[in-house]
Amino acid sequence: MEDIIAAIGMAPQPQQEYLQQLFKHIPISSRSCRMVKMKADTKFISANDHCNAIWILIEGHVRATEEQISGDVYVFTEFQAPELFGEMEGLAGISSYKATLVTSTDCKFIVLPMDSYLNWIRNDSQALFLRTRTIMSLVLEQSKNDRVYLFLDGIDRLMLYMTKYYRKHAKDKTCIIQMKRQQIADETGFSTKTVNRSIRKLSGNRLITIVGGKIVISERQYEQLVELIDKKISK
Repeated sequence: MEDIIAAIGMAPQPQQEYLQQLFKHIPISSRSCRMVKMKADTKFISANDHCNAIWILIEGHVRATEEQISGDVYVFTEFQAPELFGEMEGLAGISSYKATLVTSTDCKFIVLPMDSYLNWIRNDSQALFLRTRTIMSLVLEQSKNDRVYLFLDGIDRLMLYMTKYYRKHAKDKTCIIQMKRQQIADETGFSTKTVNRSIRKLSGNRLITIVGGKIVISERQYEQLVELIDKKISK
């Protein structure tokens, strides 16, 4: 466990505090876990694979993808550390992973056998309470987002996407969206043509700024986007 404790100690805040609290009472029987480092754009879980391990993301970002019958790959959500993959399947008694997961950045994981995780969580009330609270918060937030999407058209959904991106990636009150238009289209479920048209409209209204082909969002623009979305939702 020394390597894992050291890895948690190097994780950025607030990931470090959360992980220290989660692993505080991990039993000796769960020390079969291992550290795994992965480069960006590495697939580490495929949908329908046997769910035999919990992957605990302690640093980096991961995207969940789904391949359509046409062969197109749709990115339906992105995760940042700390996050547990395979946990919901394990707690629900489901034997296979339900999504394909790919690293978006270089990542560090703690990988724990499913049996070890379930034995640990059954007997560690503090860890169970922490994970229950986290999971319920995520479920409630997802339910809220699903309701919100019903009332938003294409450009409004893109604005919502940009506000989420800002909250995750902004530095010094500014966010630069480094992704190509095709990747934004994949992650929002729109065509590249629709994304480009919406970006031009947002730029024309000074809600975003285009610098060298990249989308830049200032704190003030972020606040304006949030305000516009809130008005749409409250109607």
